Amino acid sequence: MASAKEKITQAVQDNQSVLIKGALIAGGIYLTYRVGKNLLAKVNKNNAQKNTDDKPEVRQAMSLRSSVNPSGYSWMKSFDTTNVDTVMEIAKTITNLDKVQKAYKDLYQDNLLDDLQSDLSTSEYEAFLNIIASNANKDTSGGGAPPVQYTKKNQLIVAKKDVTIRKSPDASNHGAFYEVFSEDNIYRVAKAGEFLGYATGQQHYDEVNNVKFIQVAYVINAKYAPAAYKKKNKVKMSFWISASSNYTDQFPSVKAMIAAYPKTSSTAYWKKPLDYFDLKGIPMPRLLTKSNAVILNEKFIPINHAGSNTILGQLVMSMQTKGGVLLQFRTIDNNIRWVDQRYIHLQESIWAQKQKIT
Repeated sequence: MASAKEKITQAVQDNQSVLIKGALIAGGIYLTYRVGKNLLAKVNKNNAQKNTDDKPEVRQAMSLRSSVNPSGYSWMKSFDTTNVDTVMEIAKTITNLDKVQKAYKDLYQDNLLDDLQSDLSTSEYEAFLNIIASNANKDTSGGGAPPVQYTKKNQLIVAKKDVTIRKSPDASNHGAFYEVFSEDNIYRVAKAGEFLGYATGQQHYDEVNNVKFIQVAYVINAKYAPAAYKKKNKVKMSFWISASSNYTDQFPSVKAMIAAYPKTSSTAYWKKPLDYFDLKGIPMPRLLTKSNAVILNEKFIPINHAGSNTILGQLVMSMQTKGGVLLQFRTIDNNIRWVDQRYIHLQESIWAQKQKIT
C-alpha cells in the first residue's frame, strides 16, 4: 500500500502540466497588475504635473516634497534634512489638505501624512495640522470640517488670569531682562478680571510657540472714559492675546459678562466695539429715533433716554401692549432693549425698500 508521501508525489506528477499552467497564469496576472499599476501611477503623475500652474494643491504637494526630500532621490528620504520652517509656511497656504494629499500620492506614490509624521516631531506635526485647521479660508466645499474658530466676532473678552497683551501674534518674547535685545512686542500685562475688549474675528496660530492668538479691539467712548482717556474719543485700540480658556473668558453680551465679572460694568461703558460710532456696525433693519425716546431694559424698566436721530440698534421683534407697540432691538454691544414704536423710524435696506415698491 502506497504511503501518503508517495500519493502526493504521484498526484503532482499526474497534474504537473496543470500546475505549470496555473503558475504561469498567476504569474501573468501579477505581472499585468504590476505593469498596470505602474502605468496608472505614471499617468496620474503626468496629469498632476500638467496642473502645476492651475492647481495650488499640486504646487503645495511639490513644495512639501522638496522640504522633506530636498535631494530629490526617494531612497534618500530617510537621510535628508527636513526644512521645518518651510513646511509650516506651506501649511499656511493650504486650504484643502485632502486635495494636497491626493496630488502628493499621484506625484510620488507616497502618503503625505506618513512622510510628515516620520520627518517631523510630534509637536511639529500637530502644529502643521493646527495651522491648516485654523485657516479662515479653508475649503469646505467637499464636505470637510469648517475652520477651527478660536472665538466669534464681537465676543467680549475678559482676562481670567494675568495675560500678556501683544502688538503681534508672537509669543517668543516674555519681557525677561535677558531679552532686552530681542524684538519686544508686549504692550502690557492685563490683570485678572479686566475687560479687554471685543474679538475682531481675526486669529493666528503661532506654531513656533504653540500658542493660539485672537485679535481684540475697542473704540474709546470718551464720555464715560477715565480722565486719562478723555482726549481720545473715537480712538481705536487693537492687540493680540492668547485664546486659551486658561487665560481668557468670552461672553456674547455685556449682560452675560457683568453677571460673571460685576466689576467690568464701568469699563464696558467706554470700551465699545470698533464700529460703535459707525452706522454700518448695526445690520438692517435699524431703529432711528424721531424724537426723544425712553429706553427700557429686558424687564421693561426705563434705564435711559435717547435723543432724536439716534441709531439704537437692530430690530429683533415687536410686541403689542395695551399702551401701544413696543419694539425690541439689539444694541451694538449685544444688549437687548425695548422702545415705544411711536418715537421710531425704521431704517431698512435698499433691497427691502424695492421689494415693498414692487
